[in-house]
Amino acid sequence: MKRPNTRPSMRHVLAALGCALPMAAAQGLTLLTEENPPFNYTQSGKVVGLATETIAEMAKRAGVQVSFQSGVWDTAYKRAQAEKNTCLYSTVQLENRRRLFHWVGPIASNRWVLVAKSDFAGSIKTEADARKYRIGAVKTDAKAEFLRSRAITNIVESDTEAQIPAKFNLPKDDPQRIDLWAAGLYAWKTIAGQAKVSGLKSVYEVGAQPYYLACSPLSDDASLKKLSAALEAMRKDGAWGKRMNEAELRHAR
Repeated sequence: MKRPNTRPSMRHVLAALGCALPMAAAQGLTLLTEENPPFNYTQSGKVVGLATETIAEMAKRAGVQVSFQSGVWDTAYKRAQAEKNTCLYSTVQLENRRRLFHWVGPIASNRWVLVAKSDFAGSIKTEADARKYRIGAVKTDAKAEFLRSRAITNIVESDTEAQIPAKFNLPKDDPQRIDLWAAGLYAWKTIAGQAKVSGLKSVYEVGAQPYYLACSPLSDDASLKKLSAALEAMRKDGAWGKRMNEAELRHAR
């Protein structure tokens, strides 16, 4: 006669101990960014800014270990697709990017503008009006991709935002010379000042865009869920809204 199997299963053992199968422990994340004040930039060798502070608070609440690095956007963009537990911020969730990353956010909101020299004689009243001008933008940046989606293709790409303002002053026959600069409303004055380029003005506002944390498909799902939950808690208790108001106040100054 065959004896019944009296060995307890793992499920029975867990039930006897009064517990269920635990969620996977959250893993640490590497967070990559660029120089885009006031949202993310370096100060005294440390990555700071409103979006950085928001993510740091999210990580603190979620119990997720994070490390911040600032560098060339195009390199960061590629790393955030290919490397395990690696994310990119602050970035926009365009249609062609939607399936490339796991998204957490919005963590902030920015407004995009077209910037020109003070003596710019053109008239930009619609996006289509910009098509005949050479426009400076960062390689792989959402602003460049957004413009291309609007059939604006005469884009002069740079590795970093800091390289762009000087291109206004290049000789007219230089292929790197620009007429317009696709920039963030809150950042362009600071970036131009650091590049020692003056005499610029905003000539057209493209519109508001929400910023996200975009993470590699190889990122730990438990960590991303914890960050999302922490961000939702920050929205409910007002911490997120307070940081966004700070961005408006800094720009007003």
